[in-house]
Order: sequence, then C-alpha cells, then structure tokens
Amino acid sequence: MPTDMEAVRKFISVLMSTISNCSLYTKSHASIDELTQKALSILNELLTGADRVEIMLIENDLIVNKAPLRDVGVHGNTFIKRIKRRGISRIDFLAGITFAELKQFIADMSETDKEPKTYPHIKTGVIDVRLGGVKVDANISAEALSKLTTQQLEKVKDVYHDFSPFSKLNVAGLEEIVVNFIVTFKKEANILKLISPVKSHSEYTYTHATNVAVLSMVQAESLGVKDKLLQDIGIAALLHDVGKMFISKEILDKKGTLDEKEWQEMHHHTMYGSKYLARIDGLSRIAPIVALEHHLAYDGHGYPKLNVRVRKQHICSQIVAISDFFDALRSRRPYKRDWDIKEILALMQKNAGTDFNPFLADNFSKIVMTTLK
Repeated sequence: MPTDMEAVRKFISVLMSTISNCSLYTKSHASIDELTQKALSILNELLTGADRVEIMLIENDLIVNKAPLRDVGVHGNTFIKRIKRRGISRIDFLAGITFAELKQFIADMSETDKEPKTYPHIKTGVIDVRLGGVKVDANISAEALSKLTTQQLEKVKDVYHDFSPFSKLNVAGLEEIVVNFIVTFKKEANILKLISPVKSHSEYTYTHATNVAVLSMVQAESLGVKDKLLQDIGIAALLHDVGKMFISKEILDKKGTLDEKEWQEMHHHTMYGSKYLARIDGLSRIAPIVALEHHLAYDGHGYPKLNVRVRKQHICSQIVAISDFFDALRSRRPYKRDWDIKEILALMQKNAGTDFNPFLADNFSKIVMTTLK
C-alpha cells in the first residue's frame, strides 16, 4: 500500500510545532502533551498495516518509505535543517511506539546540545556512504542488494504491464523505483552486476527499460548530476521506449527482419511516446524530450528528422542514447547475437562524433572498463 504523503506532511508539521513549543517552554507544559498525542495519532495511522515509517534525508530531499516527499512546506524545511544540525540522516518510527517515547524524542530534539539517541521504537542514525553527492545506507548486504534489484525489476514489469494509451501513468511509482535504483548503484560499484539479462523474448521491453535507466543514472551521476535532475533522468530513461505501446504487436514481436514499411512504423514510436508523455501532469519535461530524441544521433542524423540548425539533441537524450545502444547490443535477441562488452565499446568509440557525443562516449567507456579490470 503506498504511503499517504499528505499524512506524512501533517505528522512532520505537528512534530515540528511540538519541538518548537518544547524549546520555548518545558516538556511538562500542557501544550506539549496535547501536540505529542496529535502527532502520535497521525503516526499510528501511518503505521497501520506497516512495521515502520522510514524517513531518510538524501542531500536536501526527504525520502519516506523509499518514495520522495514533494512540497515539504515550511515545517518540512525546518525539519530538514534540524536533523541536519543534529547529524541525523535517517529516522525510523517503529510499530508499537508509545506516547512516552515520542515525547522524550521531541524533548531531546528540542535541545541542540544533546546527542541523538536510540529508543525502543525510534531508531536514528546516519546514511554514511557518500559517493558522488548521494548518500545511501551502508548496511545493505549483498543478498539484500540482489533482492532489491530483483524487486525493482518486478516493479518496472508491473508498470509496463499497466501501460495503455488510455490509462494514467503512475508517476509516483516510477519515482519510487528510481530512488531505489540510486540506492542500489551507490552500493554496488560494478554496474555490470546491476543490469539484468533478458531471460525471454517477452521480458525484453521492461528489462531493457530497467537497464537503460540504471546505465543512464550511473553516467549522469559520474558527471556530478544529483538530486531531482538525477531522478528525472532515471524516469525519462525508464520511459524512453513507451511509444512502442502504440506499435502493433505483429511488428514488435516479429522475429525476422522488418520490411521498409514496418521500419517506418517502428520509427514513429519516438513521436508517439513523446506526445503521450507530454500530456502527463507531474512528469518532468525531460521525459518527452528523451522519448523523442533517443534515436536522434549526435550529428543530427537518425530519427525523427529535426532541423539541427535550430535544435540539437538534448544532453539527457545523448546519455540515454548511449545506454540504449550498449544494452541493445549486449542483449541476445531472436534475430541477433549478444555482443562482447569490448566489441560494443569499440564500436561506440568508432561512432563517437557522429552517433554519440564524444565526451559522453569516452566517459561511459571509462566507467565500464573500470568494472572489467
């Protein structure tokens, strides 16, 4: 069940009001008990059917139960500043929390000189691995990491199965998937361990989307991209081929070579996808651009045909195009073999300056080659 983010905002708002009052008065003041009880009631609603409410601070963004909390408001920003000053970047409120525990937590948080504590049903700590500006939990085991990767692949599968020209896209679900991807690749430095093999023909679409998203975010992060833009690139990469849902299954599933008419129709998936994504509220404007341009080459050839004197391929599209090319060649399909990693990188370097941005192609090659040493 998705987290009620409006209830989370109310909880943080009441919690900060209580902490502020506790700073002004004492924890024995009548208003503190009243506000603490209100905060506890909201928290217990959030804990209904769950074992915890997990709040993480990654840079300046709050992540609640692995999903970004948008529009945090004044109290949310104050909460971020306060926990930053206390050196905390993660708080878990566990089922079974008592009034006395929450009241003591509030009292401790109101005093700037007190060290963070651990309570029976409140766990505070630090996400202490820092790589490229993104912090993640250092205690994720290799087994848990593998499980997380598999879970995210299944979530992408569910999202793709729900795609329809007439359905509403689950933007929040995509955000949650991307945040978990970031957690995953920050823990595992070898990106080749994070991209999944295609086990069957029917799995190609969502497995490829997953791999392209991971590869694109790894590229972007290596260039210093972080926070909201990093997430937006991940979502755009996940959706880069969404226009294929408008292409007939006969063409998509054809095992032989497409004829000229079929190729022309296949080329239209970039425009179909861009138009579809441009109509979705709450989705980054990068997504329709990437959907339109991921088959447009760096020097302007490819498709769809654009007037390159007026507009060149967006850098986010250039990043996704490299990821798309790499994963497509390394995947075995009914009509083609799977290529060796070094073969792909050699071809990418050969086409740098025409198909691909030379700087990005070189950067990607360095990332991948590091994993092969």
